[in-house]
Amino acid sequence: MKARTYDRIETLVEIQADFDTQMIPKGTLGTIVECYEEPEGYAVDLAILDETLVGEYQYTNIILMPEQFAIAETPSSKPALLPDEAAWVAEIMP
Repeated sequence: MKARTYDRIETLVEIQADFDTQMIPKGTLGTIVECYEEPEGYAVDLAILDETLVGEYQYTNIILMPEQFAIAETPSSKPALLPDEAAWVAEIMP
């Protein structure tokens, strides 16, 4: 398996959203929330920049194949989780 749950990722290609016509841009950051073995795939929560929103990000969940993303090596100023989700993850992942 390429990634584990809670790994931060960055998309390598532009991706069609699962539930609407939105295109998710290359370079979008996200967090792995589920891993599937056969076939290998990953449920990912993505943070998509939308400056018209108060928090400046729209969040969506999408299934990605291993070739569509890379593990993010360094922290970024772009959020991958909502603030309350990040606090929850920090509590369960010391």
